[in-house]
Amino acid sequence: MLTTARASHDARSPLVLGVLTTAMALATLPATAVGVLAPFLLVDLGITRAGIGSLVALSAGVAGVLSPLAGRLVDRVGDRTALLLVVGIGIVGLAAMAGAPSWPVMAVALAVSGVCRAGSNPATNRVIATRAPRGQRGWITGVKQSGETLAVVVGAGLLPALALALGWRGALLALTIATLPAIWATLRGLAAAPPRPAADTPRARAHVRPAVYCLMAYSFAMGASGGCVSAYLPLYAHESGGLGVAAAGGVMVLAGVVATFCRIAWGRVAEVAPSTAGTLRHLAELALLGTIVLLLAPHIGPAAMWVGAALWGASGLGFGSVCMLAVMEESDDASTGKGTGLVVFSFAIGSTLTPPLFGYLTDSTDSYLSGLVLVAAWYVVAAGVMLSTRTRFGRQF
Repeated sequence: MLTTARASHDARSPLVLGVLTTAMALATLPATAVGVLAPFLLVDLGITRAGIGSLVALSAGVAGVLSPLAGRLVDRVGDRTALLLVVGIGIVGLAAMAGAPSWPVMAVALAVSGVCRAGSNPATNRVIATRAPRGQRGWITGVKQSGETLAVVVGAGLLPALALALGWRGALLALTIATLPAIWATLRGLAAAPPRPAADTPRARAHVRPAVYCLMAYSFAMGASGGCVSAYLPLYAHESGGLGVAAAGGVMVLAGVVATFCRIAWGRVAEVAPSTAGTLRHLAELALLGTIVLLLAPHIGPAAMWVGAALWGASGLGFGSVCMLAVMEESDDASTGKGTGLVVFSFAIGSTLTPPLFGYLTDSTDSYLSGLVLVAAWYVVAAGVMLSTRTRFGRQF
């Protein structure tokens, strides 16, 4: 049972868990909203399918460029200040999207959301690394990483209905208002800062271990593949799967719901598994299977679209908690933010490169086949990276 004093700064307290989850959701919700609201944006703002992918890529690209810097800043300013900035910038970005009159303004709003995204993982990982004991970080990491998939669930589940009732601008504004209490929760939940560990003094030297670079390569491949699926799954289900707008959004909802539970479960499994790299490899393989099912879904039937989305959600969306836990376990006390920033940088760069290419291939061939083959190839690369760790390091971390 937590005491009142301890509850104000312990990562296991419900309020802190809520703040961590909300921060991760704010970082992901804008890009998710672009994908879910694509049918409306195509008509209202005259954006092409490649333009939709470019918006998602812009958010990921800004996050990628700024993630290493954000990681270092988090280690310097502390988790409370960093988390306040992440939440505040995320809310501003979401509000700017709601008022965007054109593609350029929408692009600026997505760039702002990219700043939030850059700092979200370093800040939340820092909270866990400094405020949670070892042995309990796995489930806490799973809970906070579920914020990303909850954003998918909320975005895909609520936005289509809200957009039909209030317009897409009203839908985004409603979500913006709903996230405002997160500022109060951050101030309240992290009111008392824990003592800084000795290793985190200004003289401590942040050291990035070799395994972190392996995680960077893996995250790059997972971002290159998952970024495409996240951006285009609702549109693919609508245009190729023959599903209505609401049903197509429901496919993404299913993926998000599955991923939410799996992130919590995978976090706990990874903490007790003999090989984190092995767990990550199996998740890449499962994502590959889900991609193949999605590719065949138009020929098999609507049920296959739902099955493929569930498989991909469990793996392509669900791997984040395992990856973030691995970063914390493979970083020393002074470099949690830095290591996280590097891994997030790799994931974001991967997410930046392929969605526009996916959109271009789809527009130029009038088919999603070549894009989905590209996605599958990147999952093969991700599995291969983890498989190679035994040879490269002589062990699997």
